[in-house]
Amino acid sequence: MRKFFSPISLLQSALALVLIFGCLYAAQWQLDRGQGQSNTNQIIEDNLELNPIELSDPANLDAVANQWRLTNIKGSFSNSHQELVRNRYYEGKFGFEVLTLFTAVSGENFWVDRGWVAAGANASTPPDVPKIYDGVTTITARVRSENLSRQLQGSFFVTSAKSAKPSSIAKIQGVDAQPYYLDLISSSDGKISPLTEIQLPELSSGPHYAYALQWLAFAVLSLVGRILLFREAERLPLV
Repeated sequence: MRKFFSPISLLQSALALVLIFGCLYAAQWQLDRGQGQSNTNQIIEDNLELNPIELSDPANLDAVANQWRLTNIKGSFSNSHQELVRNRYYEGKFGFEVLTLFTAVSGENFWVDRGWVAAGANASTPPDVPKIYDGVTTITARVRSENLSRQLQGSFFVTSAKSAKPSSIAKIQGVDAQPYYLDLISSSDGKISPLTEIQLPELSSGPHYAYALQWLAFAVLSLVGRILLFREAERLPLV
């Protein structure tokens, strides 16, 4: 046992403990992420089956609890308020998502994802974005709760280099809009339809649980490695 308390052995034990606790922390982190994704999947699965929600108080809507739920809103689109979202792919082709401002008859503003358009022939050629009917109509859309604000930096939005980057989706182009957005599904009069079909999410927990098992395996390997090192040291004669 004297070798176990030697400086080198104590250092090895300390490093092993650091590795073990680090791996256990990473495993717990991945388990939490997997559980969180499972909870989100359950919310989405339930909401896909519910009747459309009435947005009587959109400012206080819990967008996370109502994500992917249908809603019907009466209002009109603005062709003068539009943003293109970079780095979006549809059926293997590069392009942009089109966000267009929609103003409800009650006065609230929403950014609505109209779907995808292909990129131009080169970087200097803008994509061809069809104009949308701007008369009053009732649209059917899905509530989306993703935090787009964290993606606004860099080249997420196609904005002028001289323009200030918006701090949140609610402040794009200086418009006071809701902090969540909507996916366009259809309109009551058929005059408005999405540019491309809105794909429903694939409900998967991802690789988080598998990663958690990997980190647990690394923790066990660290422990076993420390034991093997000690046993090897025990076989060597004292110097």
